[in-house]
Amino acid sequence: MNGTVGMREISLALVTYNQAALLQRFLENYFLHGAERVDLILVDDGSDDATVGVLAGLAGRPGIRIHRLPHHSIARARNHALRNCPTPWLAFSDTDCQLDRGYFDTLVSLPTRFQGAPAVEGAVCPPPGPKPPFTHSLFNPKGGTFATANMAFHVGTVLRAGGFDEAFGNFREDTDLALTLIDRFGAIPFCPELIVIHPHLPRSLARSLVKAYGSQDRIVQSEIRLFEKHPQSYARVRHSLDARGTLFGWCWKYSALYLKECVRYLFRTPGMTAVQRLHALGPTSAALAVALWEQACVGFLCAVQLGRITRLRSK
Repeated sequence: MNGTVGMREISLALVTYNQAALLQRFLENYFLHGAERVDLILVDDGSDDATVGVLAGLAGRPGIRIHRLPHHSIARARNHALRNCPTPWLAFSDTDCQLDRGYFDTLVSLPTRFQGAPAVEGAVCPPPGPKPPFTHSLFNPKGGTFATANMAFHVGTVLRAGGFDEAFGNFREDTDLALTLIDRFGAIPFCPELIVIHPHLPRSLARSLVKAYGSQDRIVQSEIRLFEKHPQSYARVRHSLDARGTLFGWCWKYSALYLKECVRYLFRTPGMTAVQRLHALGPTSAALAVALWEQACVGFLCAVQLGRITRLRSK
């Protein structure tokens, strides 16, 4: 483990797993905009790609703390970062996010501006322009999602609350922690100036199809668990009052939302030529195919869990 501890009030943590190229880009942004302002805690959740070499190249860099763990889950890795944080506050972001100087200027002001808050939520915004089809994106421009792509936590408060619930693994663990803090300590303020950019990342058709059932199974189980833990505050983060409504809504609306997104990209993108639209038909078709398969998986999983889901109603 490498690093130095200064008089800073907040650190930045990044959990990464087999994302060497994205990690390299993240580090370039960090060294350009934030290295002199905020120390960085890097937690490698057991990567077996080029991540090992990227982290080895950081040996001796001041302000960098490196932890390598056996692969388990993002929830456990984030708890490790919290337990090993040298500052009273700890911010989290994701390997695929871009942080500029404005982000770091705002980040260092949070402990003073939000004294007494258990956490602070920031905005997650896309790059300019429409979202291309068949890409992974994350949007939280106005708050209420509590995505750890842009969250800062008061470390002592979070640890007293038990940290991230590791039973969630890689799904809904951030939403669960936010609701736990809200239930115990009150509202989590939103800071609109704390902004990270989440680019549109291309998805793989074969990988998406192969992993769809397992991913949707974990998502459905996590959504049910989220409502069972937080029946009173669940509606804060969902359009439905309970998990039953959320899951059934996914079954009916999932592919329609993808179709709407694809049509918007193909026919409402300013300046797009006929040739560009033709080239976009491939990823658009892939997006729809995966959406239909994922919808079928969710529908089947909801049918299997029907007895349990029908009991998930707001009291």
